[in-house]
Amino acid sequence: MTLPPSRSAPPTVLVVSDVPAGLPGLASVLPTLHDVVGKATGRPAYWIRVGPPHRSAAADDALRTWAHRAHGLVLLAGVRNESCSGEVQLALDRLAGGALRRKPVGIVAVGAGQSTHAVDHLRVVLAALGAVVIPQALHLPAHEQPPGLGQPHDGAQAFVDELLWFAARLREDAPPATAHPPKRHDRAAAVNVAAAVSYITENFADNDLTLESAARAAHMSRYHFSRTFKKHTGRRFIDFVTELRMQRAQALLLKTDLPLSDICVKVGYRDLSHFQRTFKAAFAVTPSVYRSAALAGLTPAGPAQADVPDAPSPSELALVSSGAGNRP
Repeated sequence: MTLPPSRSAPPTVLVVSDVPAGLPGLASVLPTLHDVVGKATGRPAYWIRVGPPHRSAAADDALRTWAHRAHGLVLLAGVRNESCSGEVQLALDRLAGGALRRKPVGIVAVGAGQSTHAVDHLRVVLAALGAVVIPQALHLPAHEQPPGLGQPHDGAQAFVDELLWFAARLREDAPPATAHPPKRHDRAAAVNVAAAVSYITENFADNDLTLESAARAAHMSRYHFSRTFKKHTGRRFIDFVTELRMQRAQALLLKTDLPLSDICVKVGYRDLSHFQRTFKAAFAVTPSVYRSAALAGLTPAGPAQADVPDAPSPSELALVSSGAGNRP
């Protein structure tokens, strides 16, 4: 049995990475991140690399053991085509069952540019596993040096400071050691929800995506999945799908000259008017106005954050769906 982290011991930080250490864009960042953690905690971060060269039963055991021991984790995830690698998701699958419960996790997205799609996906998967994802994330290039050597240092310091602040607060609020562990069916539900999140993220642009198909991916009934998904992610299925579609629509409007009818189809809508209403609810302007503002050099407002307390998001107020939330 792996013992939980001690409240009196210096905090331990585990870095889980699927990114080759030799990438040029990381040359000045990884040593800095390592040094900042060491100076802030009094002990170096422990690094575990995941991926084909590192797969073994012993590696899986080490990953789970250190995740249980650590007071905070850093997930160093490679991003391509706005999606995180499958290796990161496999590593998170192996950490299901309580290893990440009430642990602060910081995300470093490598190769992500300014896109938040992959980071948002990881946030939901981590939340389903009981982790506390810190608000700040680092976005690093993969193939070129960051502009200005001082910038990565400042960003790494703020990132680590926030991670350790959350670790300290969570350690203070930790339940006593005699508290009952999560029930087995709760752990299984977290794993199933994480599988559904991966399925939804891969298929949200399919207009045939339904609550039923996502429930099948989670091996749950429609009703049980609906309740469990909301419990573990904080969002209804339809809201989660809509947020993914609006993020993709935003990227297509800004980066392509595709007509609205094509974008509508590419993000999973059959009806153009439905797409336009949903987009306006999320961004306060129509898709055409949003694109025109961007071309004019203005910065269009992004969608409202779904986790603002006591305030329903615009997308929640304006969702239109048939079959009582069956299809987004």
